[in-house]
Amino acid sequence: MQGQGHRSVIAGLVEADVLQEEFAQQRLALEWGQLAFAELARIWDHLQTSEFVAYEDKVQVEVRLLEEATATLWRLHKTLVQTRRLLQHHQQHLRGQLTLTDC
Repeated sequence: MQGQGHRSVIAGLVEADVLQEEFAQQRLALEWGQLAFAELARIWDHLQTSEFVAYEDKVQVEVRLLEEATATLWRLHKTLVQTRRLLQHHQQHLRGQLTLTDC
């Protein structure tokens, strides 16, 4: 019976390690999003100050930039929702372990 408890603890530690690696990858996704939006803002600012681009062309580029921003936001949103769910599940699991071991 004691061997089963040790296996459970080891399995929990392995799961926590895998989750932490997943969360580290999510940080990279956030940093990528930050860089992507900084680049989009830079292009937008450049476009607004450019005197050599026709108004219709500016509008066309703005629409394209907003499409890219929307697609990027959607990918980041899906990633963040998935990570939040994983963290909530892990938090519930940890609370369940604490309750069992504290009794």
